[in-house]
Formats: sequence, C-alpha cells, structure tokens
Amino acid sequence: MTVAAIFDLDGTLVTFNLDMSEWRKALLGLMEKRGFRTKGLGVTTPTQQILDAAKSQVASERPEKFDGLRREAFSVLDSMELRGASSATVFPGAVEALRRLKAEGVRLCVVTNSGRAAASRTLEKWGLNGFFEFVLTRDDTETMKPRPEGLLKAMKMLGVGPGGVYYVGDSRYDIMAAKQAGVKVVSVATGSYTPDRLRSEGADFVIEDLSELPGLLGN
Repeated sequence: MTVAAIFDLDGTLVTFNLDMSEWRKALLGLMEKRGFRTKGLGVTTPTQQILDAAKSQVASERPEKFDGLRREAFSVLDSMELRGASSATVFPGAVEALRRLKAEGVRLCVVTNSGRAAASRTLEKWGLNGFFEFVLTRDDTETMKPRPEGLLKAMKMLGVGPGGVYYVGDSRYDIMAAKQAGVKVVSVATGSYTPDRLRSEGADFVIEDLSELPGLLGN
C-alpha cells in the first residue's frame, strides 16, 4: 500500500516567528473598518472561524464585501508572514527525516494555512522544495484548517485514499482537519502543545522530534 505523509509547515517543519494574536487583532480591526460585527470574536478565535463569522454576515447578498475583506486580510497576513519568514528556522531532524522518507518511497507534500509567498520563500531558504510533490497553501483553497479541504484536495492530487495517509502537524487544528478528512495524524510536540494535550485532542501518534517519523511510518 502506498504511504503518503502530508506535512503542515509552520510549527512542524519550520517556525515563522509569527504572532497569531497580533494577526487576529489586525483581522478584527479590518472587519470593524469594513462594517463587520466582531462581537464574540477575539485573538484566540481560529482564523477560519473569524472568516466564517464575517461571511455569514453578508450571506449571498453581497459576496464581494466578504471577498474584499478576505483579500485585504490575507495581504496583511502575507506581509507579516514574510517578515517572520526572513528569520525562520528549520526544526532539528526535519531535513534528515524528509530525506529518509523520500528514499523509502513515501510520497510527500505540504498542506499549510500559510500563504504561498512565505511558504515558498521558507522552503527554498532551507532547501526543502525538492522533497515535496506539491505545496498547498491558503491561496489554493477556499477554507483553512481546521476545515479538511486542503487535505482532501491533496489526496485527490496524490490519487490516494485515506488509508496509508498521515498528516504530520503540531496543533489541535491539524488534528481536527485530519480527523474530518479520515486520515491518521502524527502530532509533533514542538512547543505549541504538550504531548499529553495532543493525545487528549485525539492524535493517533505523538512524537517529540521529526527524527522519529521515518521509523513510525516504516512500521
């Protein structure tokens, strides 16, 4: 059976040094400027949930209002990510793990909530581009994690079903997306969540370091 490993990017392979609270505060400010209601939303609300709330306020009557917000918001986020990408670092064990997985015939790709600009710059900076068949970013999908759209699209592009597919990520949103897509999830405890928290969120496997991944997928 074909084995495929789909990777998250920021927090899993690399770190962008991005302050998500700062970003969500900026997003909420843009919503208020454009006349959207923000009651009940805050800097800890997942980005996709904030966007869903904004979209629901215009429904089908004025889709261009939401589209304008989304474009402006992602332009701001692109700028923030590119600043973070300039000092991005790759996690220990990542390059060697990818090299071993590719040598063993595991199919590799990326599904990330990051934008195309920052993802491309970071992957190129650390020489990771050649490991992956393709990279799907938020610019390639209508919705972001924890929605499963990116993972479902990746499996379609790979031409594989969920059996033998692993999503490798670091957060509860990665776990939620993987569960909805019907794939197994390997959570890497890089610092955002403790191993116990990742297990409690439903991770199928939890590893402390990416160097453990080839042995896990080879079993």
